Amino acid sequence: MPHLPRFFLLLAFAFAGSAAWAGSLPAYAPEGALAGELHLMGTDVMDTLTLAWLEVFRRAHPQVEATQEARGANTVFPGLLSGASQLGPLSREASAQEVAAFTKKFGYPPTAIRVTLGTYADFGLSPPIVIFVHRDNPLKELTLAQLEEIFARDGKITTWDQLGLTGEWVGRPIALWGLRLPNGTATFFQAAGMHGRDFRPTMILRPATDGLSRSAQRAANGGVQAFVDILAGIAQDRFALGYAAPGYNRAGVKMLALAPAAGIPAASPTPKNIASLRYPLVRFTYLYLNRAPGAALEPNVKEFLRIVLSSQGQDLVAERSGFLPLPASVVREELAKLGRPPSP
Repeated sequence: MPHLPRFFLLLAFAFAGSAAWAGSLPAYAPEGALAGELHLMGTDVMDTLTLAWLEVFRRAHPQVEATQEARGANTVFPGLLSGASQLGPLSREASAQEVAAFTKKFGYPPTAIRVTLGTYADFGLSPPIVIFVHRDNPLKELTLAQLEEIFARDGKITTWDQLGLTGEWVGRPIALWGLRLPNGTATFFQAAGMHGRDFRPTMILRPATDGLSRSAQRAANGGVQAFVDILAGIAQDRFALGYAAPGYNRAGVKMLALAPAAGIPAASPTPKNIASLRYPLVRFTYLYLNRAPGAALEPNVKEFLRIVLSSQGQDLVAERSGFLPLPASVVREELAKLGRPPSP
């Protein structure tokens, strides 16, 4: 198992070397006086970070009553649906069921603002998905299209020779390992890597929790038993392939590079490639909100999001959380959402 602080140090160098974030982001400056309320309700995984952002907001706008309830990811959409909250911090992507319930009530989907990258190592902080094989496997890379055909229920790739391997690999079935649904990691993989297709039923599944508390699961260098089990299984089977977080890399396995499409160079899941988004299966964290098509953002909501997407806000990501700051290109895309959108 890795020593997690070393990963965060590597990531700090990756960001510093590429100037991917704070130095090229806008500094926050208040735009006029505000009043009223601002209430956040959502995941407890992000509470240290959202409280840090709220500290900046309160100093800039002391007349606003700014509060937070960090009661868990399953409170984000109840808070938005009832109007009890204006922003919902969520360390995973909203599920199809959550989006459907919101859309049914309001007639339009929720707005999602990306606010950080996931972590490099920690299961509970939305790490990227990395594909692992046995260390003796000669395969070096895959495209997302190949990955989809490997994992999907009706996928066309079932044996190693279909990926170009020869000799002892010809005709040998690919033994798949993964996480049991429902959980955010597997759901993200389905959406981002498989176009929502069902997983192959022969996949060896491990639960995302083994019945212990999150703190107990992380007791040994941050390990979560599901990823430990998956990589242990791959290390013992030359013909296995599965997914886990990069921070759980161990002896006996290796990570594959991924390409978004054929003809595009594959990228290994290094800190630098994750920071620059060259690696394709990177995850984000979000602030969800209720915004009708064509409507302007509530002033308090807009100002809070300006803080989050500023150099100060992204500095706090690096200083106060296990998450990673957003690349400047993503910040620009999210800032563009804060203006008044065109009516449909």
